[in-house]
Amino acid sequence: MKIQKWIAGIALYLACASFAYSQKNDTIYLVNGDHITGEIKNFDKGLLLLSTDAMKKVNIEYEDINTIYSKKNYEFRTKSGYRYYGYMLQSKSIGTIELVTSEDTIPKPLWDIVHIFPINKRFWQRIDGSVDLGVNYTKSIDVFQYSLNGYVSYRSSNVSTRLDYTSIFSDSGSEGIAKNNNVGLNVTRYLPNKWFARFQVDYQQNTELNLDHRIQSGPAGGYDLIRTTPMRLYVMAGVLVNREKLIDATETTENVEALLSLQYYWYQYRHPKVDFTTGLNVYPSFTNAGRVRLEFNINAKYEIVTDVFLSLTYYNNYDNEPGEGNSSQNDSNFIASLGYTF
Repeated sequence: MKIQKWIAGIALYLACASFAYSQKNDTIYLVNGDHITGEIKNFDKGLLLLSTDAMKKVNIEYEDINTIYSKKNYEFRTKSGYRYYGYMLQSKSIGTIELVTSEDTIPKPLWDIVHIFPINKRFWQRIDGSVDLGVNYTKSIDVFQYSLNGYVSYRSSNVSTRLDYTSIFSDSGSEGIAKNNNVGLNVTRYLPNKWFARFQVDYQQNTELNLDHRIQSGPAGGYDLIRTTPMRLYVMAGVLVNREKLIDATETTENVEALLSLQYYWYQYRHPKVDFTTGLNVYPSFTNAGRVRLEFNINAKYEIVTDVFLSLTYYNNYDNEPGEGNSSQNDSNFIASLGYTF
């Protein structure tokens, strides 16, 4: 009986060891002739994230990669928006992989691939995001400002879910506290080529624009004009239904608006990492002819140590009909903050 337990224990140990090894048997062959073995976590924005036993997690720029070997299943997205599913074998061409699908083996240069996603990735490994915290004081006008913003996203093979949040409080003493809060949840379905479909729900509050609260939701469709390893530019259009209440109003109103959006993203993957985003949303109203709302933002992040970023943000919200008794049509500000990306 003891011998049987001993043999069973050894078999279990070998099975666990084999499983652990199988998780880290992806091989990255470098241009300089070296190779690194580990587990591929992700390939995005020109960076391959590899988990190793000796060096923990390392980032490898695609320009330094000769070829890759991995028998695990991945989703591959190319610049044209086309998706493949399969595994990777070594290629004899520099900077290229042999992409093995169920039907064919296709040589693919890494510069043409914008995303490699492990299909069997566990739940927590599919989550990423960031959080930024800022405190600013303007002595000339005696205003304290507190800000908290960030996002959390979850990605499966064809669908991504993202939660964005922004909270800004400006304390000007006798004039009270101005609030600007935004929480948005969107679910995006990636379609063939460069198309995608999205459904979003947003909550907004902006006391500078006389807005007590607004809840808006609706579908939208988008197209990637540019999608390369360090850059993305896309357009989006949709229809949103919202319920809003102004601070000086006693009742809520319902509105139907169009959404016209242009978003740009650029990423420098060499150290120091730089993350730059900017976007413009325009909301012309269908039910209130002549009313137009705009949301513009620009954000730059600079990595000071690993995964810790210094961030500078400018935003400008505009409403040409903010309600009676409100003289301001714009709410704009600069925000400096310190953040962590995970």
